[in-house]
Amino acid sequence: MPSKLLPPDKQADIEALAEEIREAVDAEIGELAANLATTDDAHLFGKNEFTIRALAHKIAAKAIEQHLARKKTMTRRKAKYPVISDTDALTPPAGSAALSWIVPSS
Repeated sequence: MPSKLLPPDKQADIEALAEEIREAVDAEIGELAANLATTDDAHLFGKNEFTIRALAHKIAAKAIEQHLARKKTMTRRKAKYPVISDTDALTPPAGSAALSWIVPSS
């Protein structure tokens, strides 16, 4: 957690993201809890440890996916300019010579 006080809108974003992450990882948390509750201490490590780590990595991956999905949505809302594809960037402007827009004439 950040040590400094955050603006209310940022705090609201954090709380919303936390809730989205909780919903996204609910199944994995249940699976993790079931695994731990049904495994005796003698078998907690070894093969089972890798199962637990795999679940933890899946949880982290879903958290990152939720963050990136929110960013992508927020970016689209804030966008003021149209998205230009790579091919648009390589197309010379109408009425210009083929390479005159790339290489200045000397």
